[in-house]
Amino acid sequence: MTYEASDRVVDRLIQALAAQLDTSARSGLTPDAVEALAGLSRAEANLIFSHAGHLVHYGADTEPLEILIRLISDIQRGEAAADAAIVPGDEVRLEGEPPASLAAEYDAIWLRETVFVVRYVGNDATVDVQPDLTEDYLIEAVPIAIVKPTRTTQSTP
Repeated sequence: MTYEASDRVVDRLIQALAAQLDTSARSGLTPDAVEALAGLSRAEANLIFSHAGHLVHYGADTEPLEILIRLISDIQRGEAAADAAIVPGDEVRLEGEPPASLAAEYDAIWLRETVFVVRYVGNDATVDVQPDLTEDYLIEAVPIAIVKPTRTTQSTP
């Protein structure tokens, strides 16, 4: 299978899961789906969020995809330590010097003004952040020391 074909498969699976949410009466994940999405690694979270972000960014049926993104973040939030300062789903801004990889591709003003959402919190003093999906869908690991929370998101009951 080519890389492009596997990308299309992932996109289709994410769209199918989101479509299931859109048609369910309670718009929630089943316990088995929650279990399957629990304990995501950094690579797994980035794959799911980047594909979902790409679909939203380019105008796929966004409402069910946004619900799915929120529900996956809720699963991650539930797994975070109770005293964690920043957890997946939190909105943050970058302060301080942005990583060279971001500074090379994006305007410094845009980076400072953009609200990012935390997609993963690493054990290595980094967080993976993603901007508003209408702006871009990149996911970038940045030092936790340069992010400042602007809003924390409450988990869905």
